[in-house]
Formats: sequence, C-alpha cells, structure tokens
Amino acid sequence: MTPVVVMAGGRGTRIRPLTFSRPKPLVPVANRPILDYIIQRVVDSGYSKIIMTLGYLRDQISSYVSSRYPNLDFRFSSEKKPLGTAGGVRVAASDIDETFIVLSGDILFDLDLQRMVSFHRKKDALVTVALTPVEDPSHYGIAVLDDDGRITCFHEKPRPEEIFSKIANAGIYVMEPEIFDYIPEGNSDFSADIFPVLIEENRGVYGFVFTGYWNDAGKPDTFLKANHDALNSHITPRPEGELLNEVPGRFGNIWVGQDVVIGERVRITGPVVIGDGAEIDDGAFLGRETVIGSGVYVGSDSFVRGSVILDGGRIGDDSQLINCVIDECCDIRKNCIVERCAIVGRGALLEPSTVIRSHCSVSNNLRILSGSLLDSDYPIVAEK
Repeated sequence: MTPVVVMAGGRGTRIRPLTFSRPKPLVPVANRPILDYIIQRVVDSGYSKIIMTLGYLRDQISSYVSSRYPNLDFRFSSEKKPLGTAGGVRVAASDIDETFIVLSGDILFDLDLQRMVSFHRKKDALVTVALTPVEDPSHYGIAVLDDDGRITCFHEKPRPEEIFSKIANAGIYVMEPEIFDYIPEGNSDFSADIFPVLIEENRGVYGFVFTGYWNDAGKPDTFLKANHDALNSHITPRPEGELLNEVPGRFGNIWVGQDVVIGERVRITGPVVIGDGAEIDDGAFLGRETVIGSGVYVGSDSFVRGSVILDGGRIGDDSQLINCVIDECCDIRKNCIVERCAIVGRGALLEPSTVIRSHCSVSNNLRILSGSLLDSDYPIVAEK
C-alpha cells in the first residue's frame, strides 16, 4: 500500500494568532479541522497508510487523529527541532521503502492522488510535483515544463521581476525512496534546496498539472476563502448539521447543529453553518458565508457576514462583523465593529464600541478598552 506522508510540523506563522494555541492542521474550516479535509481526500483516493511528520504542538495532532480515525493506519515521526519539508520527511524514511505521496498539512484540494501516482509511474520519475495555476505566484514555487512534462526550470517564491510562470507548486508530491539519497541530514526544504538541484542534474523531476480546487489556507484571506468555499460545496466533506434550505425568511443552504436556539426576527442568508448549542438572539442577521461554531452566542440586532466565529465566542448586541475571524472563547461586547481579514485571538475581550480595522490582529487573551480604534497589530492593551 502506497504510504502518504502529511507534513504537519510547521508553526503556521502567517495565520497567527489562530496558531498560537493549535497547530495549523487543526485550525477549523467550516467547523472541521483542515486535517479532516486532507484525510478525507487521502481515503477517497484509496489510501489508508498515513505517516505524519510532527513538530509544533505535536501532541494535539497525534491525539486528535488517533481518537478521530481509529481504523486508519497512522504513524508519527516527530522532529525535535524544525527540519524543513525535506528534512522532516527524511526523518520518516525508516517507514518508507516504496513509491510514496507527500502532502502539505495546510492545503485543501480535490486532486485524485491515484491519477497522479499513475502519471508518476508512467514517466518513471524520481519526483512528480503537482502544479496548479495561480494568479499571484510570489508566495509559491513556480515551474516551466517541457513537452514531456519534465520540469526544466523551478524558482521558489520569486520577486515580481523574477516571475516566469504562473504554474505553482501545490505542495503535493509523489516520490521514490531514492529521493532520500539527495536529502542531507538536518534542515532542508524540497522547493528551495532539493528540487532545483535535481532539475539541474536532470534526475527526473516531472510536473503534474491540475486545474481542480486548491487552496493554501495559511493566510487570513485564503483561510476565509476556504471557509466560504466549504459552505459553497466547492470542497468535501460538507458542513455538519441538518440542512435547512426551504425555511421561510431564510435563503440558501443553512446547516444547523443540535440544540441551536434562533430568536425572533432573525434573518439568515445562506450558505451558513451554525454549530451545536449556538444561540442567535432576536433581530440578528447572519449573512452569506458565515460560520458559527459550537456554543457561540450572537447578540440581538448584530450583523455578521462572511465571518468565522469559532467555538464558545460571544458577540454583543448591535455589533458588526464583516469577513473577519473570531477565535474561540472571545468576548465581543456591544456596538463593536471588526472588519475584513481581521483576526481576534482566543480568549480576547473587546469592550463596548471597539473598532478593529481590516487586516489587523489581536493576540490571545488581551483586553481592548472601550472605544478603542485598532489599525495595527500592536494595540495598547491591558491583560484580562
């Protein structure tokens, strides 16, 4: 059975503060951890042997998958210090003696992995890299292919003047165990250190181009997009809960968990998911592409659209949340405004009439004083 290596050891710095208290693969998308979507894709492709490279907050991941997926063959390879993508996979080499697949632990995709493995074997490749078209390739490795699909040029995270392709590395690889002969001990990265050398030496690095769904959910804007895409059924599995799509006064798909309380004059425009035990008070509005976690309270006459409110959050009366992220157990008091791509960290308290501007973040367990206007990531705050 072809083993699948999931690289889950990174610190997720681009999406802090969500990753201060959890590893990035366990950040929820539409109330499911990113890792659930990856494992579902692996299983749907016919594979069940999964090796996870772990580092940052490793115990959370191993505990989660062991309890959530008791029937799958999981093995764990831990890094005592960060080793990079290639270095981390090299440490797992003792469990690998055949063609294997490598996946980044923070991507959502609908690629059929068996098709990619078949392509890899047909080409007799050492490495096959999944490539996908992107609008802005500056955050990824980019490639040029010859007529046979061999990668002839590869450049990691190019500057604007260095962009020669918009076909980007999707963080999905098929490899032969001989790859370990080219990975040194210690820290190394596939894209920055290993692939350019193999391509230069013509060792058989091929590109498998696909145009299906793919999202690197590691930034605030792409994380929000992942949630919106999950609600719009662009990725599977679908949100949990009872699907209500023909309720008078409520439009679009609405998934509702158990023991949810919805007050009078509440308006909901789907797609929306509402987790178990949530309460939506009188006169509140939940707009398109909103995710409400378990145990969340949304106060009366509040306006929430395109936002993600994780478990245990409390949103005060007359507040406005637009395309933002509220981590677990936050307390957002009345008349607050949180704008696009802002992130409020776990356990934070926003006192009444606070405004958080677009793309700003509030770290975990901070108290923001009443009437504050935050337009940077370094507000003057007092500890709770």
